[in-house]
Amino acid sequence: MKEKLVEFRERISALSPELERIPEAKQLIEEMLQEMNELHRQNHALRNRILKSSSKESRMSSKLRDALYE
Repeated sequence: MKEKLVEFRERISALSPELERIPEAKQLIEEMLQEMNELHRQNHALRNRILKSSSKESRMSSKLRDALYE
């Protein structure tokens, strides 16, 4: 996803002269890019949280399995 953000920024930079003539469009695009960056950050944090919680669950099941085998 980060590559897409970089690609979008490059494409917007290429359109910069045209965007200078329409400040509202430039402002809107900047806000959208900021929102995309924030959503990317949140997505990454949620994925990490899910990975951590799933690893805890697997440890719990292995502990339970070990206890049952004893």
